[in-house]
Amino acid sequence: MSSYIDIKFLNLLSTRLEKFKRKSDYLFNFRCPHCGDSKKSCSKARGFVYRKKSDMFFKCHNCGMGQTLGNLIKFLDPTMHKEYIFERFKDGKVQEEKPEFDFTPSKTLKSKTAYERILDELVSFDKLVQTHPAKQFVYKRLIPKEHWDKFYFCPKFYEWTNSIVPNKFPSLRDDHPRVVIPFYDRAGNFFAFQGRAFGKEQPKYITIKFDETKQKIYGLERLI
Repeated sequence: MSSYIDIKFLNLLSTRLEKFKRKSDYLFNFRCPHCGDSKKSCSKARGFVYRKKSDMFFKCHNCGMGQTLGNLIKFLDPTMHKEYIFERFKDGKVQEEKPEFDFTPSKTLKSKTAYERILDELVSFDKLVQTHPAKQFVYKRLIPKEHWDKFYFCPKFYEWTNSIVPNKFPSLRDDHPRVVIPFYDRAGNFFAFQGRAFGKEQPKYITIKFDETKQKIYGLERLI
């Protein structure tokens, strides 16, 4: 019964949620109302509502926001939230909503590939201190701050690359830090990366592709 009420109120909110789609019985997708999703691409939709056990939850895969469906409704429409609480808990079995918490996303959501998880070992440029020497890469090219999270700092590029593609660099002699620039295809799949030197190391660019059938074109995932 609770899932029926959750879906009923989610459908009432659907006209306010950009790119709202029902992907399966208990999985809904739309642009995140908290962060607004991508400012450059109106087609991006990384907010999800999904069921876990008997409750529905919201998760954004852009800003990381996670909360119960009830708290999402409260954020969007406090008046509707009062109606939701009344219907959801009028039988008296549950006295209050579960609090917001950091939960593990449903298995029905797309999980990261092994290649994508390896990026988690690096620090994105938006998290580097302002005085970090590698930051000159984004400063000199006038890259807007909202895109700094798309670049990563790798302190030992050869060693890190070998953990992805074994023996790509037989020798770790003269290993050095580089900027890592991931490449994604139109479907958002991570298929290559470039290591860009920010010192005097040569070559300036080193490209590693996991899928040789794909063209080396940067920014495909943001094309409308």
